[in-house]
Amino acid sequence: MRYGLISIIIIGGFVFTLSLLNKNVEAQPFSAERQFSVQYSATMKAFPQTAQSIKVWVPLASSRDGQEIISRKITVPVPYEIKKDSKLNNEILYFEVPVDQLDLITVVIDYEAKLNQESYRNSSLTEDLTPFLDPSKLMVVNSEVKQRAQEATQGKGAVQQKAKGIFDYVINHMSYDKSVPGYGKGDTIRACDIAKGNCTDFHSLFISMSLAENIPARFKIGLPIPESMDEGKIKGYHCWAEYYHPEEGWQQVDASEAKKNPERKETYFGGIDTGKFLISVGRDVELSPPNAGDPVNIFFYPYVEVDGEPFNEISTEFYFKNKTA
Repeated sequence: MRYGLISIIIIGGFVFTLSLLNKNVEAQPFSAERQFSVQYSATMKAFPQTAQSIKVWVPLASSRDGQEIISRKITVPVPYEIKKDSKLNNEILYFEVPVDQLDLITVVIDYEAKLNQESYRNSSLTEDLTPFLDPSKLMVVNSEVKQRAQEATQGKGAVQQKAKGIFDYVINHMSYDKSVPGYGKGDTIRACDIAKGNCTDFHSLFISMSLAENIPARFKIGLPIPESMDEGKIKGYHCWAEYYHPEEGWQQVDASEAKKNPERKETYFGGIDTGKFLISVGRDVELSPPNAGDPVNIFFYPYVEVDGEPFNEISTEFYFKNKTA
């Protein structure tokens, strides 16, 4: 709760009280349940005419962690398979482009989804935390990260207290600023040094610092579904983090949204946001079947290889429609 500013002015011996913002500001809770449709569309074009092998992996949203995929329709003009990565259980759409179809390939995935807070709570306990104890290639734990984590958690004993200290530290340290090149890769060292970036950078720092304190943490990415509009276009992805509480399970954290909306800061620590449409979990995703290159740093956009080399001529569009009662 935050109170407004009260000013007292004395004029000619009389006292006047001016209430400039004399009202309570309450952080609005997230809806207990939401249902909506989402369309994920990706177009690949300008393939090299000399290409001999074109392989495509597309992340697929699935039913997990309080999210129910009621329906999922995949439209792609070539045969495809649905795979799953062995470590993080992300579902993957995989197909190969015939060399006689090099001009343009469009993939459209239509979802009907329902997100429920109680379902999230019921699925939040995890037996195997092994995948969420290790850093990734860019989400590192080095001496500087450990020092920052110790500073953020000093005097704090319980896991929730430590996680809150790290959450506050990240918000105070970082600026939501995409003006400096290099943002969006989730590079913890860059976040420490430059202190600017988007949601990937905020949450990479949060996760690295959590791991430095032996708190299991994981990275999630998907689409933010507006509640204030009936339908429309989504500008792009959004990511968030989760830390693991030994008794209560996974807890959502959204430090970048808390930075942009300070009046809702406390809501974004532990609040279950049913407007977060989850597409993939984790970093350094190992694709199936295996790709020729490195594991994928962040698996949100299609990953394409042409003759074993990454191909980036991909455009995407995202749409949503809220289900009304």
